[in-house]
Amino acid sequence: MTATTSQRTPNRAANGIDELSAEVARLAAQVAGLQQAQAERAPARDGDDQPSLYSTVEQWVATYLLPTFPRPAGEVGMTRWHWCEQWWRHDEAVTRLTALWYGWEQARLQLTGMLPWLRELDHQLPILYGDDGPFRNCAASSDLGVTRHHSSPEMSGEPAPANWWSWWD
Repeated sequence: MTATTSQRTPNRAANGIDELSAEVARLAAQVAGLQQAQAERAPARDGDDQPSLYSTVEQWVATYLLPTFPRPAGEVGMTRWHWCEQWWRHDEAVTRLTALWYGWEQARLQLTGMLPWLRELDHQLPILYGDDGPFRNCAASSDLGVTRHHSSPEMSGEPAPANWWSWWD
């Protein structure tokens, strides 16, 4: 091998490494650009960076739920739906309505999110408005009646014996 041939081999190798390095840098920049574009187009997940449409459960109930899903309530005839205008005094109702509101806020952000939310609503409304629901002792106001609010009596419970829950650990 001559001196000229041995000098060309390292130069070719250096040129090849430089070309590969430039190609890697170009591809890395392309990947970074694609990742940036995807992040900008991606819909928010789990409500990230999406403010709630309603600021409170009270606002959601008054502005969305009651007007959108009206039910005949009152003492006239054989009413099957019970409602209390002071619904916020019923802890069970507040808990169920808050869960529905949170679920609705998440569902509205998803393409088909309302489908499972409506199934949940269909399950919860008969419990909330039903004969055994939290409003069973209340009556909505009407032309024939007066608004009546009675909170349901609390149920009592005994504390569990010592070490009752230790099996859980």
